[in-house]
Amino acid sequence: MAELEIRDLEMSYDKHHQILKDLNLQIKDGELVSILGPSGCGKTTTLRIIAGLLPQTGGQVLVDGTDVSKLPVHKRQFGMVFQSYALFPHLTVFDNVAFGLKQRKVAKAEIQKQVSEILTITGLDALAKRFPAELSGGQQQRVSLARALVVNPRLLLLDEPLSNLDAKLRVSMREEIRRLQQRLQMTAMFVTHDQEECFAISDRVAVMNQGKIEQFDTPQNIYRAPKTVFVARFIGYENFLPVTSAQQGQYQVQGDTFQAAAAVPDATALTIRPDRIQLVTEPGANTVGGQVKSSTYLGNAYRYVVQTALGELKVDQVGFDRLADQTSVQLHLPQEALLALQA
Repeated sequence: MAELEIRDLEMSYDKHHQILKDLNLQIKDGELVSILGPSGCGKTTTLRIIAGLLPQTGGQVLVDGTDVSKLPVHKRQFGMVFQSYALFPHLTVFDNVAFGLKQRKVAKAEIQKQVSEILTITGLDALAKRFPAELSGGQQQRVSLARALVVNPRLLLLDEPLSNLDAKLRVSMREEIRRLQQRLQMTAMFVTHDQEECFAISDRVAVMNQGKIEQFDTPQNIYRAPKTVFVARFIGYENFLPVTSAQQGQYQVQGDTFQAAAAVPDATALTIRPDRIQLVTEPGANTVGGQVKSSTYLGNAYRYVVQTALGELKVDQVGFDRLADQTSVQLHLPQEALLALQA
């Protein structure tokens, strides 16, 4: 196991194309941390710099307090699982997994022992003599994972490892990765653009946007309390109210005053999930009136689009008869569910 620290990391191809800007991140021993973000945000670049496949233009990569920024790839002792399986088509499963050990000139008997053990752990022992073309996509990805694990890496790096799998297989493989990571007590970094995927297996998540980390926290805290407008939008919040002024937990939105869950002096917007908005009969604190524009049946609830003086709000309601379009409603935005966001 190892502790990883990224300190003031920068990457730019020229003065007009800066990919990473003062990136800081710390991963504890035995922790699985995901970097979550849209395509082009810099997450794969970060991973490749950590692996030694790309040189950074500034900052440091430290493992257990030692700067490894100038170490070549093979001396960092990291394991890496790629988006493409990157298996050798002419080698069997056994020989693919053994490749790294052979490169390190490990004794033949020890290679046999270590490869056999990791094939058993990953459920591949019955497939040892097959070639990659004879395997399913999930089996090939498992071989790629076994090859990364067999060398007992100080750090496991996974770059969108499940993106080529179908939806059902993705779920089982992400559970497999988490099971192996915990069983082997391995420090791991997982790069993905899939929120559900990373929330399901991560100890903590770093949400990245345009080369910067906007929030680094547990999946639960990010889901319940996003800090910025970008993070909230990225993880699925849909209702946003622009804030014109904020003072001591009270926020002005187009002349109306709302109280939110926490005081954020520099807040630029309020947000609330559709299922937290309540239909009420009378106006009051944290309420706004409106008219139903449209409705959609979701199976367990109706999704209403309500036109208010503050703009459109999406509202999910369970257990009510469908409201007709143009119905006048009062919406209550509970203080504990209304979140203040930074830009």
